[in-house]
Amino acid sequence: MNLYRPSYHFLPEKNWMNDPNGVIYYKGEYHLFYQYNPYGSQWGNMHWGHAKSKDLVHWKHLPLALYPSKEQGEVHCFSGCTVIDGEKPTIFYTSIGEGERNPEIGAEQWAAVSEDDMLTWKKCKENPVITSKIHGDIEIKHWRDPFVWKENEEWFMVLGGSHNNKGCTLIYKSKDLKSWEFLNILCEGEHILWECPNFFKLGNKYVLIISPDGQVEYYIGTLSSDYKFIPEFKGILDYGGWDGFYAPNSLVDDTGRRIMIGWMPEHSRESFDECGDWAGVQSLPRTLEIENNILHIKPVKELESLRKTHEKYENFALESTLVPKIKGKALELIIEAEVENDTCFSIDVLSSQDGEEKTSIKYEYADKSFYIDRSKSSVSDKCRKSPVKGNVELREGNMLKLQIFVDYSTIEVFANDEKVISGRVYPVREESENVKISLLKGKKLKVKSFDIWNVASILE
Repeated sequence: MNLYRPSYHFLPEKNWMNDPNGVIYYKGEYHLFYQYNPYGSQWGNMHWGHAKSKDLVHWKHLPLALYPSKEQGEVHCFSGCTVIDGEKPTIFYTSIGEGERNPEIGAEQWAAVSEDDMLTWKKCKENPVITSKIHGDIEIKHWRDPFVWKENEEWFMVLGGSHNNKGCTLIYKSKDLKSWEFLNILCEGEHILWECPNFFKLGNKYVLIISPDGQVEYYIGTLSSDYKFIPEFKGILDYGGWDGFYAPNSLVDDTGRRIMIGWMPEHSRESFDECGDWAGVQSLPRTLEIENNILHIKPVKELESLRKTHEKYENFALESTLVPKIKGKALELIIEAEVENDTCFSIDVLSSQDGEEKTSIKYEYADKSFYIDRSKSSVSDKCRKSPVKGNVELREGNMLKLQIFVDYSTIEVFANDEKVISGRVYPVREESENVKISLLKGKKLKVKSFDIWNVASILE
C-alpha cells in the first residue's frame, strides 16, 4: 500500500509530472497533456504526456505526444496549448535548446499538428513559428507558455515572460496560426516573472490568470482597443502556490463551462523520499464563473460520481467534538455552519488514533482565515509542515461552507465556492485515517449540515 499516491487524482504511472498543457475538449472527450520526464522522478527531459477522459474523472493514458527533436537542437518541450484549426488539432509550445536557445533569452515558439485525432503529432516544418525577433527592440526574457484562442474570426496568443525585471504577459494576433503579429505588452506586474498565462472572456469581462513563482493570481478587467488589459479586480486563484497549486491551464467544453486544472507540486516533500518513483499530481478539475466581480471556483459536478459510503449530520450545535464513523485516506467532506464572532474550529483528517499525526483544516473568525495546518501532518521531520493559509468572507447570515477533498497526500479546500487552498501532506502512519471536528474557541458552532463520503478510486 502506497500511503502517498492519490487514488482519485490524475497522475502518470511513474516518473515526474508538472504543468498541465493543452487541455481541450475534442469530439466528446477531454484531453489532458502535461509536462513529463519519462526517464525519472526528477525534473528534466521535458516531453508532453497525454491522457483523455469522457467524464473528467476517469482517465486513459495515451502515448507521449511530444518528444524533444534532438536532431534540431531541441532539449525540452515546455508548456503550451492545443487548439482546433478547422478539423486539425494544433499544439503550440515553447521549444528550449542548448546554448543560445536557453530558457532565459533563447526560447522559441513551435507548433505540431495531428492527423489521427490527437493520437500522434508531427512538428510543423515552418518551426519556429515565432522567435523573440517579433518584439523588435523590446527585450523579453523567460518568454514561454503560449495560450491561444479564437475571437471574431481571428486567432490570438498570449505568452508569459519578464520585461525590465517585471513579470509580463504579451499578446499577438494571426489570421492563419502561421504568421503572427506582436500587438502589445498586455499587462505587467511587480513579480520578476509571469508564467503560464491564461486569458479568456467570462461573460462581458476578460480574465487573466498568471503564475508568478508563487501563489497563482487572477485579474478581472477589460481589454482596450490597443490591446492593453485594464485590471479592475484582483484575487488569488488558489493559496497553495508551491505547496499545492501552480501553473494551471483551462478549457471550454461543449456545455460552455470554463474548466481549469493545475499542478500540485511536490515541493513540500523536501527531503522526504518515501513516496516512490513518481512526483507531481494534477488537481481536481474546477469550474470558473464570475459573480459580483469575484471569480467563483467550484469542483466539477462529475466528481460526485465517486462518492461511496455516506454519513450526514444536520442542524446541531457543536460544543466540543464530533467523530464520524467514516474514516479513510480518500474522502470528501462538506460542512455548512453559522460562525459567530469569537469562533475557531478545526476539521482533522488523516489523523492517527492518538492525534500525534493529523492534518487540520481550520477557520478563525477573528481574521476571516481558513488554512491547512500541517504542523502535525507527518511524524517525519523531513517534509515541510508550514501552514497554507487564505482568507474568505462569510456569506449572508455569517454562513461558511467548506468542501474538502482528501486523497492520501493531497488536500483541496473550497471555501464558499470562491476561495481555494490546496496542499500536500505526507503522513507516515498507515492508521492515520481518522476524522474529527473540534470547536477550538467560542461557545458553540451552529452546524446546518455536515456530510462525509468515502471516495472511490479511479483505478478500481
